[in-house]
Amino acid sequence: MANQQKSTQLTPFSVVQMRARTGVVKWVVFGLALFMALIEILYVMNFYTTFAQFIESLGFPQVANWIRQTLHVSSRSVLGLVMASIISVGFLIFPVRRPPLQASDEELIEYKKKYVDRVPIYDIILAALALIAFIYQAHLGAYVEANEGELPPGSENIALIFAMIGTLLAFELTRRAVGPWLAGVVAFFLGYYLFYWKTSTFLSPYDIGLKWAKDMYYSSYGLFNIPFQVMAAYVFAFLFFGTFLERIGIGEYITTLMLGLFGNKPGGPAKVAIVSSGFMGMLSGSSVANVFTTGTFTIPLMKRSGFPPEVAGAVEASASTGGQIMPPIMGAAAFIMASFIGRPYGDIVIAAFIPATIYFMSLYYFVDLEAKRLGLRGLSKEQLPNVRAMLGKIYLLSPIVLITVLLVLRLPPQHSVVASLSLALIAAAWALEGKLSYKIAYTISIIVIGLIAYFAGMNLRATVYFTGMFFLILSVLLILTREYRKFAHVILDSVEQAVRNSVPVFMAAALAGVVQGSLTLTGLSTMLGQRLVEFAHNNIYILLLLIGMLSILVGMGVPTTANYVITSLIGASAVVIAATSMLGLPEKAAILGAHMFVFYYGILADLTPPVALAAFAGATVARSDFWKTAVNATRFGFTKYVLPFVFAVNPAMLVIPVLEGYMSVTDFIWSLVTITAVVITASAGFAGYFGGPIKNKAWRIALSIIGIIAVTGNKYLVGLAFALSLATYIIAKKSSEHS
Repeated sequence: MANQQKSTQLTPFSVVQMRARTGVVKWVVFGLALFMALIEILYVMNFYTTFAQFIESLGFPQVANWIRQTLHVSSRSVLGLVMASIISVGFLIFPVRRPPLQASDEELIEYKKKYVDRVPIYDIILAALALIAFIYQAHLGAYVEANEGELPPGSENIALIFAMIGTLLAFELTRRAVGPWLAGVVAFFLGYYLFYWKTSTFLSPYDIGLKWAKDMYYSSYGLFNIPFQVMAAYVFAFLFFGTFLERIGIGEYITTLMLGLFGNKPGGPAKVAIVSSGFMGMLSGSSVANVFTTGTFTIPLMKRSGFPPEVAGAVEASASTGGQIMPPIMGAAAFIMASFIGRPYGDIVIAAFIPATIYFMSLYYFVDLEAKRLGLRGLSKEQLPNVRAMLGKIYLLSPIVLITVLLVLRLPPQHSVVASLSLALIAAAWALEGKLSYKIAYTISIIVIGLIAYFAGMNLRATVYFTGMFFLILSVLLILTREYRKFAHVILDSVEQAVRNSVPVFMAAALAGVVQGSLTLTGLSTMLGQRLVEFAHNNIYILLLLIGMLSILVGMGVPTTANYVITSLIGASAVVIAATSMLGLPEKAAILGAHMFVFYYGILADLTPPVALAAFAGATVARSDFWKTAVNATRFGFTKYVLPFVFAVNPAMLVIPVLEGYMSVTDFIWSLVTITAVVITASAGFAGYFGGPIKNKAWRIALSIIGIIAVTGNKYLVGLAFALSLATYIIAKKSSEHS
C-alpha cells in the first residue's frame, strides 16, 4: 500500500533520484559506487588486515604478511580515493539546477525532461576532472602523511593547480547537492582564513596559495578534516545498513505495522506518521528525505481522516526532524560529536535516548490533544492491516534491536553495524522470495564460517566483523547463481543507493572541515566564543538563547552536519565555560550537555521559518500553504525548542553523567519532572485543549508562557506549571461536560 502511494506521486526528492538510472552512465555510477564500497571495506573498515588475521589463524603466517604488505595504502590516500569516488558520482547524479520544493506536477515533468532524463557532457567532464584531481591528492597522500604536510619537491605548481580544481569542484557539487547557502558560508570562512594569513605574515600571494593548498587540500585541516574522516570511517557503513534495511522492506513493514497498532486511535494516521517517521528517521537521518518518503503515504492518510492539509504536513515535518535525534543511527553529526568530545559513539546513543523519547512522546501527546480538539476519530477496522499477520515478520526489526544493544554496550560503531548487518542478511534471505532449503543453507553457512573463525583463534570482536564482511562479499558473488541472484541484486542496489545517499552528507562534511580548519588555524573560534560569553553578561540562559538563534540562523539551508561543526566550535565551548563557572556543573557533564544543545538546535533549522526545509517538504506533499504548515510544525515541535535548555543546565537527563557518577539520580529525576511540567502545561496552551476546549485566549497564553519558562528547573515555576495545568484540566473538563 505504501509503495503504491509513493509510486503515483512525483516529488522534488524522487525526481532527482531518477538521474543516471539508464544507459552507460548508470553503469559508470554503479562502477564508481562499487569501487568506493571496496575501498571502504578493504581499507577504511580494515577488512584486509582482518582477513590476513584469519589466514594467519589458519596457519599461514607468510601469506598473511604478504596480504598486509601488498594491500597496504596510507590513510591519507584512502580518504582521497573515497572523495574521488563520491565527487565523481555526485556530478553524474545531481543536475546543475535543483527543482523548486513546491514545484507543480507539470513543472516536475518538464524539469525531469530537461535535467534528469540525460546527463549532459559538461557533467561528465566535471566528473572526470574531479576523479583526476582527487586521485592526484591520493597519489601524494603517503608522502604528505610521512612528511608532516609537506609536498614533494618540484610538485608545488601542479599540486596547487589540482588543489584549485578539486576545491572549486567540491564547492560546485555542494551547491548542487546541499544548496548554495553552505557553499557561501564556507567561502566566507575560507576568505577570512586567506585574509588572516595575508595580514599576519609577509608571504607572497603564491606562497599563501601554496599554504592554503597544503592546509585545506593535502593535509587534514580542510576537506579531509575530522568531519570527512568520520563520514568515511562510520557513516557510510550506517548509510548502507539503513539502505539495505529499506530495500528488504523494513520501511514499508514499519509503516504498515504502526498503522495496525495506532491507526484506530483518535487522529490515528497522525500518530502512525509520528511513530513510523521516528523509526524511518533512524535509518535515513535526513528530515527532508523522510518527509518525501514516509510522508507521501502518511500525509494523504491524515488529510482523509480529517486533518487540515497544513496540519498534516506539519505533523510529518515535526516527526521527520526527530529522526536525527533518535538512536541508534541518528544523523551524521552525532558521529562527529562523538569524535569532537572524545567519547565512544555508544555514549552518544545512551545520552540521546531519553531526550529523543521525550520528544516523540510529547509530539504524540500534542497530536492526541489536537485530534480531540478537532473531534477526529481513528480509522475503522476495515481500513487497518492485520496486526497478527504482520507480527509474523517481526524478525525484520531484529537488526535494529541488535545494533542498539551493541552500541549501548559501547562496541565500536563499525563492529556494531557489521554484526547487525549479518543479522540483516539472514533476515533478508528469509524475507525475500525463495526456496526454504536455500534460506536454511544460507543461514547455516553464516553460522559455520563464524564458528570456524572463532575456533581458529580469532577473538570474538574480530570473528563477528570478519563473518559479516565475508558474507557480504560472498552474497554479492552469489549473483553468479540463479537461485540467489535476486538476493545479490538487493545488496548491489543497496551499495549504489548508499553511495548516492552519501554524496550530500559527505560533501557537507568536507566543506564543514574547511570551516573547522579556518576557525582552528586562525584562532577565530576561541575569540568568538569569548565574545558570546561577554555579550550574554554571564547569564547562561541569554547565552543559550544566543547560541540557539545562531544555530538556527546558520542552519537555514545548511545541513545539520555542517551546522553542528560550526556552532560547536563557536558556541559549545562558551556554554561549557558558563555552565561550569555559573552553575557549578562538572566539566564532563557540561561538555556533553553543550554539544547536545547545539546538535538539537542545528536540526531545528529544518523546522523553523522562514526556511524550514522539512516544513517546506511537508507543505509540498500536503499541497498546503507553506507558512501555515511551518507555523504549525513549530507549534507541534515546540518540545524540541525547550528540551535542550533542560539538559544544558541539568545534563543528568543525558544519563551518562549519572552512570559515571558526577551527577546524582535525584538530578536525573528532577530533569524529568521539569520537562513533564513543561510539556503538559505548554501543550495545553498551544493546542487549546486539556480535558476539554480552552476557549480563553489569555489563559492559553499564560499556560504557554509558564510552561516554557519552567525549563529553568526553578521549583516554584515547576510547581506553578503543574498547579496551572491541574486547574485548567478541571475547568475545561467541567465546561466540556456542560456544553
